[in-house]
This record gives sequence, C-alpha cells and structure tokens, in this order.
Amino acid sequence: MINYLKLNYFYYLYFLMNLMLLLIMFIPSNLYKFHPLILNLILILYTIFLTFKLNFFFNLYWYSYILFLEMGGGLMILFMYFTKLTNNQLFFFNKNYYYYMIMKFFFLIILLFLYMNNFNFFKEILYQYMYELKNFSIYLLKNNFIIKNLMMDYVMNMNLYMIIYLFFTMICSVLICMKFFTPLRQIYKMN
Repeated sequence: MINYLKLNYFYYLYFLMNLMLLLIMFIPSNLYKFHPLILNLILILYTIFLTFKLNFFFNLYWYSYILFLEMGGGLMILFMYFTKLTNNQLFFFNKNYYYYMIMKFFFLIILLFLYMNNFNFFKEILYQYMYELKNFSIYLLKNNFIIKNLMMDYVMNMNLYMIIYLFFTMICSVLICMKFFTPLRQIYKMN
C-alpha cells in the first residue's frame, strides 16, 4: 500500500512538473512584442524547473548542477547584452494580448482535462520509462561507470541540447555585435 501511494505521489509530482514546463513554454508565443528581459526571466524559470526535473529522475545531482551552472552563466551573459540594448524601454501590453493569453490558458486547461481522462494510459507510459531508467542506473552501478565519470551521465539528448543552446547563444551574441558594427561593451577613453 505504501509503495502504491509513493508511486501515485511520483506520478502527480511528475505531472505538475510537466504542467509548469508547459505553462512556461506557452507564455512567449509572439516574441516580437516581448521585452528581452522577460524572455530572459522565462529562460531562467525554465532552467530551474528543468534542473528540478533532472534531480527528480536521476540519483546523480552533478548533471543537473552542471546544467544549471552552464545555463545560468549563459543567461547572465544574455542579461548583460539585453540590458545594454534595452536600457530604458518600457513594457507595453495591449488588451488584445490579454485575450490571447486567456485563450491559450483555456486551451491548456482543455489539454489538462484530456490528460486527466487518459491518465492511466500516461501512467503506463511513464512507468515503462521509469523502469528503463532504473535498469539503466543499475547497469551503470554494476559496471562502475558512475565512479569513472562523475560529471557525465550518458544521456545524449541532454548533451546535444546543451551544445545547441550554447552554440545558439554564441551566434546570437555575434549577430547582435555585427548589427551595430561595434562591440556591445564600449571602451571609453579618459582624457
């Protein structure tokens, strides 16, 4: 009975984490009207929830810790660039945008009800995923891969995501510098 309660608790916690990640992803749909600092804040929230999710799934906390440090460092660089570009720009929201956000959240609530109606199906999929993940963790423990590579967990999807994210951040910063034909950090000469 206790294992069943723990399993249900796990499923609901996993569901809430996915719901928060979905809510954060639904916010910036029309990017041209958003202030860059709000987009940076959304990326920070998404990174925090993603690291919580990784901590929840893996017993290795190194991987999520390194992910948070790398993403946080990249976001601080983006924050510096965006504050240089948008010094005193005000936030403007029109009424149509609020209607649009309400429609998006209603759509998300409908998806939530569909998810809850088919929860047993999703529970089976999640259980199979967790079973494979536990088998993989046991395999790593038996072969002492964890002792050899404390910093590296063999999940290629997340490694590729981090590589693409850092590459995209580098390209964006170079394009911002090339747009004005000057470096973003100006050196002022004192006379």
